[in-house]
Amino acid sequence: MGDAEPLEREPVPVTMEELKNTPWYDEFRLKSSRARGSFVPGRYKVFLPTIFKVVIARKEKDPIVMFENVIDELRRLWDLTPEMPANGPWHHTIVPGVLIAALRNNGYPFTDKHVEEALKRGAKTPAAACGFMGNCGAAVGLGIAVSIVTKATPYHDKERSLALRYTAEALNEVAKRGGPHCCRLASYVVILHAVRVFKKEFGYELPIPEPKKLIGRCTLWDKNPTCHKERCMFNPLLREKTKAKAK
Repeated sequence: MGDAEPLEREPVPVTMEELKNTPWYDEFRLKSSRARGSFVPGRYKVFLPTIFKVVIARKEKDPIVMFENVIDELRRLWDLTPEMPANGPWHHTIVPGVLIAALRNNGYPFTDKHVEEALKRGAKTPAAACGFMGNCGAAVGLGIAVSIVTKATPYHDKERSLALRYTAEALNEVAKRGGPHCCRLASYVVILHAVRVFKKEFGYELPIPEPKKLIGRCTLWDKNPTCHKERCMFNPLLREKTKAKAK
């Protein structure tokens, strides 16, 4: 026992460049957790019950507004690190939960149990899936929501195909934005696409902010080390840039 190495007491600083140059999943997850102040990858999972409770209780009808309010509330409740990071796999859980909760709140035939099911399924999408598996957790959230709406299982025909199709569409919508991962951007993009899908495929209509109010509404961009800045329509910098051009 005397030869054992002492346990580290402080996180080892990890740079974005170092993470970018770590192509091995387990090694990346360890370094990524250290960058957030923890030595244990996946520690965010202890926070999942709080996420479930918060999303199930929301009453907003607009899924964009609900998503933003959920994140703001969770940031106040977060206790794993000094501050809740802008990016993280909790978005994988939140997006499908918000989509089904919004349908419930607009009077469609969904209950708290459906919302909880969406949250449970979303939590199964692993961290860092976008870069290591080509599978954005927010985009999978739309497939989860469609699966719940259609009551799909692997034994279904059309219902299963719809879940796959709309996951693929959501993935494409996120991929078109390019850049490094931004969970806020991906969530916005997927939720907006989900609203279109729900109306076209099922006749479910959800309210969302008018187009002008979507521009520059992100409040966490300056806390995100991989922010797309003016490339992102939700970044306030783009709004300011547009105003400057108009003068």
